Amino acid sequence: MAGQTPTTNRALWLHSFSSPPSIINLTIPEATAGSVVIKVLSTVIVPYTEDIHKGRLPIFNLSLPLVPHPSHIGRVHAVGSDSVSLRPADLVYFSAFITARDNEDLFVIQGHHGGEDPRAKKLMNGEWRNGSLQQFQKIPLENAFVLNSERLCDCLGYTPADLHEISFYAIGIGAISEAAHVRAGETVLIGPATGTFGGISTEIALALGANVIAIGRSKSKLERLCELLGNHERLRTVVMTGNTEADTAAIRAATTGGRGVDVYNDWASGGLEGSPFFAAAIRAVKRRGRVVLSGGPTGTIDVPYAFVMHQDISITGKLGVTRDGIKLTISMVESGILLLGTRGGASHSLYSLDDHEAAIHAAKESGGFKVYHDIMPNTW
Repeated sequence: MAGQTPTTNRALWLHSFSSPPSIINLTIPEATAGSVVIKVLSTVIVPYTEDIHKGRLPIFNLSLPLVPHPSHIGRVHAVGSDSVSLRPADLVYFSAFITARDNEDLFVIQGHHGGEDPRAKKLMNGEWRNGSLQQFQKIPLENAFVLNSERLCDCLGYTPADLHEISFYAIGIGAISEAAHVRAGETVLIGPATGTFGGISTEIALALGANVIAIGRSKSKLERLCELLGNHERLRTVVMTGNTEADTAAIRAATTGGRGVDVYNDWASGGLEGSPFFAAAIRAVKRRGRVVLSGGPTGTIDVPYAFVMHQDISITGKLGVTRDGIKLTISMVESGILLLGTRGGASHSLYSLDDHEAAIHAAKESGGFKVYHDIMPNTW
């Protein structure tokens, strides 16, 4: 009934990597000082969710049991005593990157990543344990970003599912803007560019005025990427063959005068060991160029020491995005520079918490850039 105070918090509970998660009832969290409780409206299920739930991606370093999954779009349910801006019913984007308040070098991704340092386990095992696949989630106050509901929903017609694309674009901003410092007119090489984050980063780089070369093994997927981005005049593609010398030559041939690229952004996926394109791609980087590693593979990569030194190339790792990067992303969405949902050519298939198995399976089978599968713990 409208206006009725909820009494239970239905949640997806991941208690073991050897058995599937199940629906349980938790208590609704209390909004204490420094926190806010959000009524979760929508979160996108990523294609590798099943692999996380089955423990196939140990890089995520999860401590069980917990409610899994990271960011979401929701409405404020209750605020802590020190909140000065957030109000109940505010529409918000929740960024799940949690940094220890007394040590900025320690972080977790709430419900998704247990951090790299043993001390970070205190965050994952304590206050900020449970993720977004529940009806009500307690999050740090500073991780809730208020959205302009009138502009985004009433004017542009976006739904919570559409708005959760902000989480992907923010990661792209972290790599392309914050780490690579891409400027208008530069040439950016992105690969693999046919996955969710590679595609997002391609779109971000184009939006910032760069020329982009997208690389991948599949010609048809690269052609589909071009279609989704409106066959942009500043976007070119190169089909990779696995022959390092030939692939480097093909990349350079796609640049102005064959001079190479200013930036290479690597998005090797979590199921790989090392990067399949790194060896060829880095040799196409110009003198004083930048390389940003932002994928999730295990293993190592071979760096051509003398080449990198002689060419004065910088290599940077980037995970996530800062608060300023998130604000920039939201601003680009609100201004219409970045288009979401059907405006941007994306599709969303919606599922309830009870249909989580179907959502996870569908995301694994067909999820990707601009093809999204969303779980909605509460109705919009």
